[in-house]
Amino acid sequence: MSRPLEGSTPRNLADSVVQARPFQVLVLTAIVLGAILVGLETSERIMRVAGDLVLGLDRAIIWFFVLEIALRIAAFGSRPWRFFLDGWNVFDFLIVLFCVLPLGTAYVQVFRLARVLRVLRLASSVPGLQVLVTATLRSIPSLLYVLLLLVMLLYTYAVVGVFLFGENDPVHFENLPLALLTLFSVLTLEGWVDVLRIQMFGSAGFPDYPIEFAAVEPISSAQPLAAVAYFISFVLVGTMIVLNLVVGIVVQGMEAAHEEVIRNESGVESTKPGL
Repeated sequence: MSRPLEGSTPRNLADSVVQARPFQVLVLTAIVLGAILVGLETSERIMRVAGDLVLGLDRAIIWFFVLEIALRIAAFGSRPWRFFLDGWNVFDFLIVLFCVLPLGTAYVQVFRLARVLRVLRLASSVPGLQVLVTATLRSIPSLLYVLLLLVMLLYTYAVVGVFLFGENDPVHFENLPLALLTLFSVLTLEGWVDVLRIQMFGSAGFPDYPIEFAAVEPISSAQPLAAVAYFISFVLVGTMIVLNLVVGIVVQGMEAAHEEVIRNESGVESTKPGL
């Protein structure tokens, strides 16, 4: 968060309030309480019993956030625009703005969504979450290349899967979209062994085969060698290698973000806008 400049008494007073530990704890408490209140509103029983109390507390929290944003802007004195030079400040401001906009009934869903998004303010209020979010955002360019590699892998294996197993297992490999969906579920390692066995022993060997979901009648054919080679290689490449690349990129981004935080705290270097 960008720190305001030294200056007049009102500005220093606002800055001292915003930087005070009790005030920061109060803000965190309000964020968590606001998220709980929105969750309570999903219960019709609770709203019948204590709806007025829940809505009243929710309105109070919204206006507390308005006061908090006003104090943070006031802490910049005669240069309030410097508040918006920090991306986290803009993020907080937009969420609070959406909560207080005079939206009509046609936009009630947007209003509810904005109130639910208030819990995301924890990402700007907790330093550890800031590091995590910053690391994730910085990893996006590298992740795009991994995503491209994953798409190529899925597409190639999906086409091969349709040619090899389309007739035997039309539920999972009848066409390219179904094959892509099947392989995506295999990436999660959820139920992939059952799909493998259908190809190994033929769909006719499975009494529970969901033939009612097949658009065409399956022609059972067992392909044990092809099935084992196909699925084992896909799991090894897709799950063990590609997804681990994602983990490695994110971890590297977290290390870089953590090093930047250390540099900022030591005063050696700062990349924060507005400083």
